[in-house]
Amino acid sequence: MQEKKKKIGIMGGTFDPIHISHLILAETAYEQFSLDKVLFLPAGNPPHKRNRKGGATDLERVEMVRRAIAGNSHFQLCLDEMNAEDYSYTYRTLEQMRAEHPDTEFYFIVGADSLFDFEQWREPERICRAASILVAVRDHVDDERLSQKMKELEEKLGGHFYRLYSTNLDISSKMIRDWIRRKKTVRYYVPEPVLEYISSRHIYGMDRYPEKDAGESGKETNRQMNGRYDLKKMEQKLAKHLDEDRMRHTLGVMYTAAGLAMVHGCSLEKAQVAGLLHDCAKCIPNKKKLKMCLENQIPMTEYEEKNPFILHAKLGAFLARKKYGVEDEEILEAITWHTTGKPDMSLLDKIIYLADYIEPGRDKASRLPYIRKLAFQDLDECMYQVLKDTLEYLSAGGADGIDEMTEEAYGYYREIHKKRNL
Repeated sequence: MQEKKKKIGIMGGTFDPIHISHLILAETAYEQFSLDKVLFLPAGNPPHKRNRKGGATDLERVEMVRRAIAGNSHFQLCLDEMNAEDYSYTYRTLEQMRAEHPDTEFYFIVGADSLFDFEQWREPERICRAASILVAVRDHVDDERLSQKMKELEEKLGGHFYRLYSTNLDISSKMIRDWIRRKKTVRYYVPEPVLEYISSRHIYGMDRYPEKDAGESGKETNRQMNGRYDLKKMEQKLAKHLDEDRMRHTLGVMYTAAGLAMVHGCSLEKAQVAGLLHDCAKCIPNKKKLKMCLENQIPMTEYEEKNPFILHAKLGAFLARKKYGVEDEEILEAITWHTTGKPDMSLLDKIIYLADYIEPGRDKASRLPYIRKLAFQDLDECMYQVLKDTLEYLSAGGADGIDEMTEEAYGYYREIHKKRNL
């Protein structure tokens, strides 16, 4: 008996920003066509929307999508176009998906307005061969005219076009951007987590997002809003305490961590903050590091006391809280363990540890091209390979001992490696 093919919907767009109409449309497609999941595909560098002015950055657009779809098990972020080196074309993306997943039927979602421009898209015939087209019906598009166009395209391009009946909401990303710039409210037009993110980063010139009504839930939201991080101010403050080379490395780690976070589904904001502050104590003289740890009762191993240069990680977590206002324990943990590693690291821990190892300015470690590629594919396997290389390097160099936490981390990820390769 032939196995039933998976059915995957694809919701593409610049998502600048994502809004509730996108989400309703995707949910309707999921239900109406019995899809297994819907992929949200942020456009990386679409040829028809080059040089977008006044919009969000690529990283911000991805983070807004991630926040918007969080909690929906059949919605998934897909970064295939974001990672494309050249201009992103729909036909290329769909053909690549078909090649990688021959057991899957793909359904590409478009608005009725886009249908009338469909023949001007690059290689529309190839798009139709790679996926069925779901056309969202709009109130302002004449029903008979839409039917004629769908029939015409099916005959001309050889594709399958289906109507997607969804609630009509006259919302566009451009409208959202314009309203924000004009200080009009966009509450309920954009998911709450996305709106808070836009506010925290002042995207589209948005001011601080208004607080919720009083009450316990409102108080909690206020505390969360007050805990947002201004990366630009943080970077300016940090630059006063690091030399030029260390600052260059730090920014490399932050950007690399952001890329890994996008691929592996980690909080982009947390990855950026942890990456930016991971070496905030690096340029403190070793004797002062030791003194500060003693004064602030930061626990140290015997190895760390003998090799105080390694204390910049633990001390960095302390300073991240005290000087830079970071209260998030996940971020502080990632800073703490970015040098030695430890068994059973969190997703953010692994991202910061590996970003520190592979950022573009690094050129001394062996097998860097392989390790860099692996980091974006399999974090646990990459941890094993990096820890193995690190221990071999330290042993060959006659290091005065090896931190026991690094050895324990290696043992932990070696076991994962062994189990996978039985």
